[in-house]
Amino acid sequence: METREGLRSGVDAVLQRRGWPQTGSAEWGFLDRSGFLVDAEAEDDPAAFLAEEIRDLRQDVDAMAAERAPVHVGTPRSPVDLASRIQAELEASEPGGDDDRPGLWERARVAALLFYLERTGRSPADGGRRSRSGAAPSDEAAAFEIAHPVRVLGITTVGEWQATTKVTLALDPTLSAAQVAAMWQKVRSAVLRQGARGRTVSRKSLALALFVAHHPGRTWADLRRMWNQLYAHWAFKSPDLRVFRNAAVRARRYLLEPPELDDMATGTWQWVQRRAARLASGANSR
Repeated sequence: METREGLRSGVDAVLQRRGWPQTGSAEWGFLDRSGFLVDAEAEDDPAAFLAEEIRDLRQDVDAMAAERAPVHVGTPRSPVDLASRIQAELEASEPGGDDDRPGLWERARVAALLFYLERTGRSPADGGRRSRSGAAPSDEAAAFEIAHPVRVLGITTVGEWQATTKVTLALDPTLSAAQVAAMWQKVRSAVLRQGARGRTVSRKSLALALFVAHHPGRTWADLRRMWNQLYAHWAFKSPDLRVFRNAAVRARRYLLEPPELDDMATGTWQWVQRRAARLASGANSR
């Protein structure tokens, strides 16, 4: 079994290869106290597993810090405001090129200006002066669309459930797959506050999340015993119960919001965004 010092060196090597800062003593201590180092022993690649967990932990900490940052009273951020902000960030994110090839947004703005000049005989900056024929509303709408090859139409969420968040984009069909992917990565980073959700998960994780949800009120020891009987090919063989518990919590977090554990000794949890609905009380009422 790899020593803790050797494991940390391996994790730091993975982080360095991915361009991420290496671990600090407080960060490593948190992983140890939270049972992640024990979890890693059951993984095929413990160093890569812990590197991913550290990345998720850092994103969670950044999100919590952002939530607690001072905000202007009376100006809550609406989905429309968020979409507008992301749109502005997309258009401002284009680096200045040092060659003869214009960027996406520069090219789009020139194309829109060219279209408008040809249609109306004037520049949009001419203000109230109109050509003899004038500019039809459709001309202005068309120029606007040409100038915005990527447009954030909206961000919607059902209630406060983070897992229901949807982003609607309007894309120029001439964009390449690489251009769309680059833009989407920027939009995704601006929208998501919980980095782990949406990460690739195994079928074992899917089954484990559903299994725990189907058996609320059970202790973690009972859940592990039942799981190992029903899913012998995915059995948790470590004697440390934290390996099973943390795997179940992590599976839920990868699919939806992270759960809040009601009791470290039981298998009940409540969703972060749904504090009023307790699975344990629902099961006990049956």
